[in-house]
Amino acid sequence: MLGAEIKGDSDLEIAGLRDIERLSPEQPLEDGFVYFIESKAVLKRHPLAAEHGIILTTAELAPQFPRALVIAGDARLALIALLNHFDRRPVFAPGVSKSPLVHPGAVIDASATVLPGAVVMEGAEIGARAVIWPGAVIESRAKIGEDTVIRSNAVIGYDCVVGKRCIIHSSTAIGADGFGFYDRPGERYKIPHIGNVIIADDVELGASNTVDRATIESTTIGRHTKTDDQVHIGHNCRVGRFIYIVGNTAIGGSVVLEDGVMLSGNVIVKDHLRIAAGTIVMGASAVAQDTEPKQAYFGTPARPAKEMHRINSALGKLPELIGKVRELEAKLLEKTS
Repeated sequence: MLGAEIKGDSDLEIAGLRDIERLSPEQPLEDGFVYFIESKAVLKRHPLAAEHGIILTTAELAPQFPRALVIAGDARLALIALLNHFDRRPVFAPGVSKSPLVHPGAVIDASATVLPGAVVMEGAEIGARAVIWPGAVIESRAKIGEDTVIRSNAVIGYDCVVGKRCIIHSSTAIGADGFGFYDRPGERYKIPHIGNVIIADDVELGASNTVDRATIESTTIGRHTKTDDQVHIGHNCRVGRFIYIVGNTAIGGSVVLEDGVMLSGNVIVKDHLRIAAGTIVMGASAVAQDTEPKQAYFGTPARPAKEMHRINSALGKLPELIGKVRELEAKLLEKTS
């Protein structure tokens, strides 16, 4: 399928894909799964990749691994082909369905409530006392926990999981594709996102939130986390427990929010950052680097609050300082002329 050269045991069964970026340097790769490594920098961060797993990689890096799928051409295109192969999004037959909005293959607890106009697809599971409001869509194989409420027009994507006692407000979309593309001259390739979203117990997501599914593994949200309206959480994010995220905040892909973080309104968090436990980011800030635990940040780019207070105080004196500099320049010119 990939046109790859096989290095190692060609009879080894491939169980699926794993994302190496979710592992710490001390964690070994899982045997039987494919991991994508196309750069020396990734290999340097994960030295155990030379011992375990099956590595989809370039011919240049192949000598580093005992088990590999070696790509002579563009390894990114091979990864996209592999993601498409493992993509499990529902496939529908053409034509107009005359079946009810609740598929007979869905599993719904007798104590759950599915209101008129809600759509529950094949293989979905609805737990005890859960309530699905009109217009909500529970896609194939999605799981809704006990006592959870899914409000009108919310969409729970295929294979996504919502825990117990959660509230998902209207028009929130959980499990949309992540924003991932690969460009070559004159071409643009969509990167399939075959992971899911897993939401723990006691989470509340406001109206019109978007939580993107992971590329390979899971985008996760921990217990007791609460988001306001119009919050975006990018693909591969790991959002911890007891977090508050205020409205109109956007979090880039692969961000880690540790427990107890608070993000105020209109905050932007750059992708691939780690926001340390207890961090507070004040409103209208843009976070462009990792933070330290239990510190407040604000500004663009966001800096520790004490530092930003000094900077803002100095900015207020800038016009006066510029005037003094010009006076000194004029006096120097007089002396030298």
